[in-house]
Amino acid sequence: MDLDVILAYVVGVLAGLAVIGALAFALVLEWCAIRRTLAAHRHQAPYESFWRERAAMTSPERRP
Repeated sequence: MDLDVILAYVVGVLAGLAVIGALAFALVLEWCAIRRTLAAHRHQAPYESFWRERAAMTSPERRP
């Protein structure tokens, strides 16, 4: 094998690893962004409990 072929093979392998690493980085970044978005919207709205306490109609409590 020529030195050119070995160098081309090494460059190709390194480029492939760089692409795989970039994809893995993007996936982890998206996963963190989704978790952060879900955590930000998980808390209850401030006025929701206010309107539930002052409801005109209430549902009867269930008894076991």
